[in-house]
Amino acid sequence: MKNLKTEKRLRRKSKIKNRIRGTKEMPRLTVYRSNKHIYAQLIDDSIGKTIVAASDAKVKKRSATEKSN
Repeated sequence: MKNLKTEKRLRRKSKIKNRIRGTKEMPRLTVYRSNKHIYAQLIDDSIGKTIVAASDAKVKKRSATEKSN
């Protein structure tokens, strides 16, 4: 027999996990921010694959003159 607190915690965990699970129609968006860059991924949890990944580290930095225009 499990502890009542453990059962409640596992029930909450499964509810949250089902709510944030990504599908093919609506994939899960994950964002990671480091001190220098930002990274984003779209993940389809039904097949366990990353669909698209992007990062601002791959984008060329614009010069100051391009930003003002």
